[in-house]
Amino acid sequence: MLTVAKQLCWIPSHVNIRGNERADTAAKSALSLPITNIKLPARELTACVSKFCLDEWQDIWDCCKGNKLHSIYPTVGIVKHSKNISRYDSVLLNRLRIGHSRLTHSYLLCGDDSPTCQSCGIPLTVKHVLVECANLRDIRGKYFTVSSIAGLFESVDSHTVIDFVRETHFYHQL
Repeated sequence: MLTVAKQLCWIPSHVNIRGNERADTAAKSALSLPITNIKLPARELTACVSKFCLDEWQDIWDCCKGNKLHSIYPTVGIVKHSKNISRYDSVLLNRLRIGHSRLTHSYLLCGDDSPTCQSCGIPLTVKHVLVECANLRDIRGKYFTVSSIAGLFESVDSHTVIDFVRETHFYHQL
């Protein structure tokens, strides 16, 4: 039976250290530290490294509170997506959550005027379509009764939101 010895050598890198020379010096100083022999199954090490990486990623993400996605997904590594939903619908739901869609924001790339709601005459936004437009009130009432985007995505099933968007004929425009 062949046994393979595995070693992990953690060497500090340039992360959070100003100046490459200081980072290189710090990394090289680790070479003089004694090697610690720890008998640890690889599966336990993998879990520890994964947790460490997620914690670091979370710290970075928490510094982005002005980011629209942060308010939707405050915790990294945990995204609640329905497994029985198409990729197109998943992308559409994410666009709706952040309030950006082709219909409401393509004018920025085209240099056009911002779109307006044909029935209300006010700026067309995802929020307006999902919770505000008086012309869509009856259709909206068939699917949900919420007053905010956050409330919509917290309390309404994804399929229900998609069905509403389909009936309002915005499905392929968003």
